[in-house]
Amino acid sequence: MYPTEVPRTDEPLRFGILGAANAAPFALTLPAKTHPDVVVHAVAARDQARADAFAKKHGIPKAYGGKDGYQSTRAASVSLVSR
Repeated sequence: MYPTEVPRTDEPLRFGILGAANAAPFALTLPAKTHPDVVVHAVAARDQARADAFAKKHGIPKAYGGKDGYQSTRAASVSLVSR
């Protein structure tokens, strides 16, 4: 049912998600697991608890409670805005 995860390259394209919405796994996190040059590196949500829960559920290493922390760290090369 879920895609098979593949090994990552040394320099993958780092994606981040702004908004821990239900569409994000189907739009990005699941497809990213099948591509060796893509990794979902961070997620930001309105509150830290929501971001932490989403990150844990989807294997995302960084979670931010708000867009300001996410943007100031430059956690990702590309961002998906999810509502």
